[in-house]
Amino acid sequence: MSVGFGFSLGDIITAGKLARDICENCFTEAQAADVKYLRFRQDISSLSERLKQLEDILNNAGNQRSRRPWHTDADHFGEALQVLPEVTGDFHKTLKDCERLLRDHARLQYGKSSVASNFAWWTSTERDVNNLRDRVNFHITKVSFIAKPFEIQLLLEIRRELQSLRSDVAELRGLLTKGIPQTIDTSNDIYLQAIHLQGEVAARFTAALDCKRPSTVDITNDWPVKEGFNALVFHFAKSTVEFNSYQRLGQNIPDARQYLNLLKSVWIMRQLKASSSFQSTGHGSLWADYMRELEADIKGQFRRFDNEQLVPPPDDVIFQLPDEYFSIWVDEEPPLRSLDIMEQRPLEEKILELSLPHSYGSRQSSLTVFRKSESEFRLVKTTKLTDNPLYHSEEGSNVHMHSTRLVPAYAIPGGSSTTNNIALCNDRGQHEEWLSLKTPEDVAALQRALTGYRIHHSMSDFSWCINGSREPEDWGYGSLQLWQLKPLPTMPPQTGVGTLDRRESIITTASTMLGDTATVTSKTSTNTRSHSRFSTSTAISTSNTTIMSGSSITATVNGPRGDGIELVRPEVPVLIIFTKCTGRYAFLHIKFLESSKKPFVVQRYCADHEDEQGLFSWDLATFRYPRRPEFKQIKTVEKMKYLDLEFSTVTAKDEFIKELAELENVRTVDHNKFELYLRDRKKRAMS
Repeated sequence: MSVGFGFSLGDIITAGKLARDICENCFTEAQAADVKYLRFRQDISSLSERLKQLEDILNNAGNQRSRRPWHTDADHFGEALQVLPEVTGDFHKTLKDCERLLRDHARLQYGKSSVASNFAWWTSTERDVNNLRDRVNFHITKVSFIAKPFEIQLLLEIRRELQSLRSDVAELRGLLTKGIPQTIDTSNDIYLQAIHLQGEVAARFTAALDCKRPSTVDITNDWPVKEGFNALVFHFAKSTVEFNSYQRLGQNIPDARQYLNLLKSVWIMRQLKASSSFQSTGHGSLWADYMRELEADIKGQFRRFDNEQLVPPPDDVIFQLPDEYFSIWVDEEPPLRSLDIMEQRPLEEKILELSLPHSYGSRQSSLTVFRKSESEFRLVKTTKLTDNPLYHSEEGSNVHMHSTRLVPAYAIPGGSSTTNNIALCNDRGQHEEWLSLKTPEDVAALQRALTGYRIHHSMSDFSWCINGSREPEDWGYGSLQLWQLKPLPTMPPQTGVGTLDRRESIITTASTMLGDTATVTSKTSTNTRSHSRFSTSTAISTSNTTIMSGSSITATVNGPRGDGIELVRPEVPVLIIFTKCTGRYAFLHIKFLESSKKPFVVQRYCADHEDEQGLFSWDLATFRYPRRPEFKQIKTVEKMKYLDLEFSTVTAKDEFIKELAELENVRTVDHNKFELYLRDRKKRAMS
């Protein structure tokens, strides 16, 4: 839609549909929004109704219009539609801005919001929302005032066409008919011209002309029609039309500013009518009809004083009002504030912040992870220069773990133990993004953020073998991790500390997020190796070790009635082996079961190609939680009897067995709590 070339019926229909779509899709009962949010919706809904009114006027006029073979839809009511954008403003742009703001700042399809989320929504967008509400209401006011004159203009164009048609027929017959004169009511104009404005008030209006004057306005020569009408409508809409009198209660004196705006409307109207730019539009123009409509409404307000329904405030009260109340021009529309990618958005959770290694020189970088849903995240990388405080760089990316691969480059068999790299790429192994982290603790924290699993214990330098076989696909070397399902919690707010100036607290946070029982790496200095065997015929033994911290059977959930706690059945531990099979990077996923007959299940996942060509299909996110669809397609190792693990030392083997027993114990305690809670709830339900 181009304002420069006027509106079409299609433009109005499109804008009305957009307003309805915003109300239906961007405002839902599930969002449990506060009063301000609902008022925003009501404003857009009201604009939708006004646009429907314009659409109905056009359709009605179109049905009454004379159909002539040389007419096309392109020239339907051209003159009135050409002027309409200048009168109403670009409501389509305003609605697009509303839609963009809502889709940027509100979760529209990812569940329900809470009171805290609504608070975050309003504190982060209040300036833009208030601005958009003002713009929407201004469009509503202008469309309301222009609707009747617009309809009159359309009907007048129909009449002029009929006149032209009759003249053509008369000329053919050799007869001339006189045009039908238009009768224009001038009573409103006479009434308003008689209204007296105090000299001091008029002088202050004149003095205010240069205050906040739009850059496009030059009043040295003449008053501009469009900006003048904008000012007239804006101030009249904020005049005594907003005041409801209650004479019996003695409430019949409007607010001084409302009365001043009514006087200001008369003053602006007089300046406009005296301007050559308005007079050049002609008595039959839409602008002239628009003025007559406003004159009638302004006269109606002064009649309330004539009929003693209202009493004007004393003159001295008006004179004491501050200068800004006498301002004339409507503020130009400020642009929507650009989203700060480091700003936590509504219904996002800030779950991780890490300091990154120095790339070169004095650059300091950090990585922040925001969780949008169980599978969607936003990663933001910021960089600063210590020797140049003005330099600041930010990069943000959205990561959907159902279609993003997580490549654990730090765990490449035979790779450098000092490399703490993770790569992200799309589901085709393209557009990879490398994340180089400082420590194994940081790697574990980021991996936990994206997979939902806490690394309870990590160990390298060992070998594995299935059923004692020496077939290439049944044995190999690599590293392992013991996993516990435990997504990262929301980070507590930090105040008074800069992002890049809290390395110590960041590392402490990352270590804490791993859990009190986590052992990230295990290194040994002896070459003596030891075996541990998992057998499918014998349940894995556990010992009565001390119950470790970090167990949980609850998760916070959001509902239409507010936040709550959801009871979660504890997941069994998982062992992940990072290795190579037949030259391809591979994972062994060992899930420990609650069965004496079959204590664990082994699944094998291999990259698509051998060596480095298959690196970006070595996707650890396949095992994340919530599960991806392809998890069910991973092959289970058939005829599994036992799994041999050979460690570098006896100490390493004992450490692994101890950590596994502790993890099982944590899960057992959680499971017992879960069962106890279910029994208690059942008893309460029966009592």
